[in-house]
Amino acid sequence: MCRVVVVSVIVVLALILPVAASADGIESMLAEIDPWVDADTTRVLAYIWEQNARTEERITSSPYWKSTVDELGDILGIDYIGSPDIDNNGRIYFDMRITGEQGALFYVDEPWGWPIQVTPNGWAEDGLNPGGMRLDPGGSYLYQRVMKHGDENWDIYRFAPDGSYEILLEDRGVSLGTPHIIDDGSFYFSIDNSEQIWFAKYEIASGIVDTLYTEPGAFYLIDHMDGKLLAVRLMSFSETQLFEVDVVSGEARDITDVGLYWSGDYTADGRVVTMCDALSEDDEFLKLALLDPAKGIGTDGALTLLYDPRAEMDEAYFKRATGTVVAVLNRDGYSELVRVDLDGSAETLPAPGVGIVGTVGVNDRGDIVFDFNSPSDPPTAYLLAAGDSELQQIGRVSTFGFDFSGVDVSVIRYPSTDGTMIPALLYIPEGAKRDGSNPCIVDYHGGPPGQSRPYFQRNIAWALSKGICFIYPNVRGSTGYGPAWEKADNLEGRFQALEDAEAALDYIFDEGWSTPEKTAIWGASYGGYTVNYLAVHAPEKFACGVSEVGVADVDWVNQHTDQTFAAGWEREMGELGSDLTHSLSPIYQADSVVRPILVTAGYNDPRVDPSGPRRFAMVLERLGKDVWYFEDVEAGHGAALKSSGVRDLSRKYAFTLDYIGE
Repeated sequence: MCRVVVVSVIVVLALILPVAASADGIESMLAEIDPWVDADTTRVLAYIWEQNARTEERITSSPYWKSTVDELGDILGIDYIGSPDIDNNGRIYFDMRITGEQGALFYVDEPWGWPIQVTPNGWAEDGLNPGGMRLDPGGSYLYQRVMKHGDENWDIYRFAPDGSYEILLEDRGVSLGTPHIIDDGSFYFSIDNSEQIWFAKYEIASGIVDTLYTEPGAFYLIDHMDGKLLAVRLMSFSETQLFEVDVVSGEARDITDVGLYWSGDYTADGRVVTMCDALSEDDEFLKLALLDPAKGIGTDGALTLLYDPRAEMDEAYFKRATGTVVAVLNRDGYSELVRVDLDGSAETLPAPGVGIVGTVGVNDRGDIVFDFNSPSDPPTAYLLAAGDSELQQIGRVSTFGFDFSGVDVSVIRYPSTDGTMIPALLYIPEGAKRDGSNPCIVDYHGGPPGQSRPYFQRNIAWALSKGICFIYPNVRGSTGYGPAWEKADNLEGRFQALEDAEAALDYIFDEGWSTPEKTAIWGASYGGYTVNYLAVHAPEKFACGVSEVGVADVDWVNQHTDQTFAAGWEREMGELGSDLTHSLSPIYQADSVVRPILVTAGYNDPRVDPSGPRRFAMVLERLGKDVWYFEDVEAGHGAALKSSGVRDLSRKYAFTLDYIGE
């Protein structure tokens, strides 16, 4: 009788206790999950509603929730001015949020002029999100790309300055590229259906679309002149090639070898200004070069040096009418503006202070506009008129009384496992002691080619006021430190880059800022992948994790995202179905997760298909792990509305503070 009782107890425990699962066991779970996790809409939505309700109940019951959401709601109400451009009449357009759920397009006729709103307020309610403006040089129209609920399937609208508009091209199943205006009545653009890309021409009067060119893989239109389209092939994030397409014959011609060509613009005499690594040594940065397409690839004089910045270049904005480039340099995350003439002479332009330049606009007169922010300065925009040496601020937004002057950020470097020094941003609250008592968040950027920079971040200022330390590592594979650093995480090199990420945790412990019990790890997109990876490989070094729209299975993401870049993904992460991609995929070691983790997804996400985070959460739940899942059904790769952003951040902070707070 006793033996029967013992056996019964064992059977019950087997049903209610988590059971360790081998990789084969996880494969069996996925064999049941995978047929429906991205296909059965009814079942998927039922899972989302159930998980969202469970997660919301858990997090909103946190003692940190109410104060967090109330305070972040106030501080995130601070608005912005960004993405400026200027037409040939001197009218300045920019994105601004002064009220409501998202930014709208405005213009002024002069700095500090009364802003006239162009795009409607009602778009937020309809889930419409503007982005990617292109000005008609004559000033009569502007072209605006618009997507819905963050799905990145862009349509093309045409606006008049009075706010009247018409939808020129609308197809919710494809993504339309930014128009390259030929004249008042036509433009070139691209069409991407996630399987194939086409270049096309659109005639506004007739509404006719003529497709001009296609080929396999990922390629993008970057300029046009005299019946030729200038384009770039994206073999991977660190391998590209420039080519031309004749719009009459539809034939393509390579004009460079494969290398790293990160921009291209035609000059008035038919040459091309490009940022590239073709004239750089392995340890150097990209340089500005002049390319003569009429000469054969690799022949004498085909590629000549225009300007060596001896620093990373974020962008190079060339204006054919003036024959000048405005280059945005990146020195350890901070920006510098330089104007370069086609004879190679360079001039450093005035800046509002030490901070970061985002978008730059230049008109045919040589007027320059740009947006700027710093750790203590909200995003705003400036004009440098042609011939002037003084900047004019275009406008200003309120900080609603919150003091950002105390934001303390330092660019530091910490040792990785092989001794390489890894750059990072370190934010330390006033009065913090090196006794391990500080709560700390290690936040990994997306990409992989991306860079954490000292932007104006409202929530970081709030967190510092609560005594939370932050560190933002820029591990190998990040941009900002030259092509060699960016390429260093490809294929097997990714393991070392992930060790760089783990070493950031060791740094904050060794420096006395925090301890594993007081530390959380965060990341979104590729940063979410980093969190997932560390969750199975270094769970002893943190108390909880937040993985937003993160990769858990390398092959799954490759098969469920834009297939034009599938081959490029393999060049970065490994051949589909290989031992490498399997070993890089945290989902197959999910049983090693021992810390609480918040996993999120966006239902309309075109980059990391939501089924990826969804199936990772399902596996963790079946393994009995402490996992909380939330999927925003009106979001893509990030929140589209201010209210959603406030709740996303509040959810992260309240969840995290439950484990590392006082």
